[in-house]
Amino acid sequence: MFGTWRSWVQIPPPRNYYMIPQDFIDTFIEELGQVAYDICFNLSSTTLDFNSKVIKIITNDKSLKDWIENKYVPIISEILEKTYGEHWRVELFLDTQGELETTEYNEQLNPFFTFENFVVGNSNQFAYAASLAVAQKPGKTYNPLFIYGSTGLGKTHLMHAIGNYLSRKKNTKKIIYISSEKFVNDLINSIKEKKIEDFRNKYRKSDLILIDDIQFIVGKERTQEELFHTFNELYLSNKQIVITSDRSPKDLEGIEDRLRSRFQGGLIADVQLPDFETRKAIVKKKLERYDIELEDSVLDYLAQNFRDNVRELEGALLKIIAFSDIENIKKVSLDKAKEILKDLIDKNSQIDVEDILEVVLNYFNITKDELFSNSREKKIVYPRQVFTYLLRDILGLPFKNIGNILGGKDHTTVMHAYEKINIMLASPKVYNDIYSIKRILNRN
Repeated sequence: MFGTWRSWVQIPPPRNYYMIPQDFIDTFIEELGQVAYDICFNLSSTTLDFNSKVIKIITNDKSLKDWIENKYVPIISEILEKTYGEHWRVELFLDTQGELETTEYNEQLNPFFTFENFVVGNSNQFAYAASLAVAQKPGKTYNPLFIYGSTGLGKTHLMHAIGNYLSRKKNTKKIIYISSEKFVNDLINSIKEKKIEDFRNKYRKSDLILIDDIQFIVGKERTQEELFHTFNELYLSNKQIVITSDRSPKDLEGIEDRLRSRFQGGLIADVQLPDFETRKAIVKKKLERYDIELEDSVLDYLAQNFRDNVRELEGALLKIIAFSDIENIKKVSLDKAKEILKDLIDKNSQIDVEDILEVVLNYFNITKDELFSNSREKKIVYPRQVFTYLLRDILGLPFKNIGNILGGKDHTTVMHAYEKINIMLASPKVYNDIYSIKRILNRN
């Protein structure tokens, strides 16, 4: 166990503790980046005890505590050991006195979209971390927050989660969630009714503005001008701005340069296609609301065959749930699930082992013999670990099967390779390699 956590009603000031030393800060940021550092330490109270070799991280937010515990505790321990030469223990504490009661709830927000029920995986962890950071400290470092990605991958969920967090825990009152299409319509109506000042006051006096699907203002000059001035007034007042889009700011053709510059001036986070483990976790999370049991093979089947869109994945699950309800079936087998979903499965869209192998070999410029060899050279080991990770991540293959594909390697060796890449995804280089390979696979 790398870390432990406890819930305390009150946490006394620690004695003989030190704040975070600069050499540790420099090493952490060099390896994982500023955003990861902010998530782990700038949103928490952190102290180090050099006598006991313990680092204590205290936060009043359970989502943040869980996020650090699940993703960063092993890495924090590893960096401490690397920096100071001895093994350190990481302890996480939840300070339950940190929450504020809210007296008013924003009716525009979906109360079911929270950080607690958002399923985090490698494909969305950066966007999740950025959203959580914004919710913890709105209007500060990451303003605006621009989240982009394809339809149905969780952008709107994260946007609502920010609003819900600020409404419930920070007592933020003036929260506006709006689609860019609604923003356009409001502007048109205000001009027609000669109420443009009312329009401006509504949006420019908010504490938090959440604008969904910003791509719909492309080519609309008057809308862009109003948004530009609204943006400036909110930004100068340190009010948080969150924007989502189906593409990055640089790819938004038909947007004025001055507005694009504003979008690019904050933090840009992308949401990618969910990996196998995340898709399976999404199905499990969704199942918690229903009185139905699915065989584990059914969960795998769903995760393997609905890769491109979370809504499609959830739609397939709901079809199974509806069938089981109508037929009064409490447990659905794999054969029955295949029968129910046969009209939704596109056989031509399947990525297989050979597809992944070909892309990995080309990407790293190595041969198949080199990849499947027992070579311990870094230029071979790393691509082999990436290949292992992708077979598990995209296809959901058991570790034993992956070992057989790699020429009979032991399943524990395969598992170690997978976990190694999973942890190293916090590194920008590894993250970019996995992201680039997946993009190539999705284009093919």
